[in-house]
Amino acid sequence: MSTTFNVLRYSALGAGIFYGAYHRYSLESSFAKQQAAKQWKHEEKLIAQAKAEYQKMANPQASKPATSGSINWEDPNLDFGKALESVIATLD
Repeated sequence: MSTTFNVLRYSALGAGIFYGAYHRYSLESSFAKQQAAKQWKHEEKLIAQAKAEYQKMANPQASKPATSGSINWEDPNLDFGKALESVIATLD
């Protein structure tokens, strides 16, 4: 075998090893980014659920629909449109 052929063969081997290492690194980093995004979305979902549960615990009367006879006009979460519709419905 000629020396030129050996140089080309080992150069191709070295380039292949370098490319393989680079490709593996890029695949691992993209997989890590996908896992981080998946974990972030899962945490956001848990936070939203916790906020909803806290809202139910902290303000239980807001989750109940207002009856026509008992409207708390001092409630800061009062929906005036629904309250007025219920008052008008009782007048009819």
